[in-house]
Amino acid sequence: MRYFNSIKDKSIFYKEPEDFCFSSEKAVLSRGLGATIYMAATRETLMKDVLNTTSCTVVICLEDSVATSLVEKAEINLKEFFNEIQKRVKEDKYFLDALPLIFIRIRDRDQLNRLLNTSKLEGLCGFVIPKFRPIEGIEYLEVLSEFNEKNNRNIYAMPIIETPEVMYKETRIQELLKIKQVLDQYKKLILNIRIGGTDFSGIYGLRRSKAVTIYDVTVINDCIGDIVNMFKRDDYVISAPVNEYFQGNLEVLIREVVLDKANGLIGKTVIHPKQIEIVNCLMAVTKEEYLDSEAILNSELDGVIRSSYSNKMNEVKPHLKWAKEIKLLSRITGVLNDGRDFRDMLR
Repeated sequence: MRYFNSIKDKSIFYKEPEDFCFSSEKAVLSRGLGATIYMAATRETLMKDVLNTTSCTVVICLEDSVATSLVEKAEINLKEFFNEIQKRVKEDKYFLDALPLIFIRIRDRDQLNRLLNTSKLEGLCGFVIPKFRPIEGIEYLEVLSEFNEKNNRNIYAMPIIETPEVMYKETRIQELLKIKQVLDQYKKLILNIRIGGTDFSGIYGLRRSKAVTIYDVTVINDCIGDIVNMFKRDDYVISAPVNEYFQGNLEVLIREVVLDKANGLIGKTVIHPKQIEIVNCLMAVTKEEYLDSEAILNSELDGVIRSSYSNKMNEVKPHLKWAKEIKLLSRITGVLNDGRDFRDMLR
């Protein structure tokens, strides 16, 4: 799997993206999720849809997108999906490398146990845990940790932070501290932390219009800032909330992804194929970012060095974590040549 395979004009890149797959190192996978699209587990053409998506990451949903009356049917469909993967791997040992990163969004711990006990789940990268709370969350992670150890697997978890306890100002910091204590215990399992912007908005009966970004909704912006504050300092990778408008003002989506990146969020949940390439292209590292990061990482000094672009000063100590992040991201998205941007990629 490789980002931007459809781009024929390779002169766009100063450095082309590298290949990766679900067995790649965690640091690459966590930043390689990119535009993450959801598919209901009830889809009759699930395998076809997964193989045809242009996204590098697919979440097969058993939660909100599946009616309670259809849960059993959805689980059977999902089991058949993974049986089909297992069959194809026997016919072609490279089949797994061609798949996007596949995750399952589960409803509860009982469902997690059923899935782990009734299928090999070959090709599965991880589970998405909605409405993550400390007490229930540790139970999910204990089950998954025990399964990995017993079966020599490396299935990850992606908690979604989206509960009222986090949203309410008076309980937020204490709840985030409790969540962090849980995640710190199982840090090797945590691939990515996701933010449920729609659930947060729903608590207040808010729904943003297509004219504004998520950052224009002040209560959500405030909460995102605290989540980044709590987790980013300890090198957790955090992805951005969904933008639920796939038609309308494209400039708003572009502005929102630019703000995602400025706030240290990597990747984004999307709800429509039209959004995939836009989000991924906007994540691409520029040549200026790349050369600045190289200079910082290779510097023998620990003070201030002049950027090769002669437009800024690079400070080695405060910019070191940023430089490491850019270096990792450049492996996934590649590096754009000077004078090129996402518009050139989308063409």
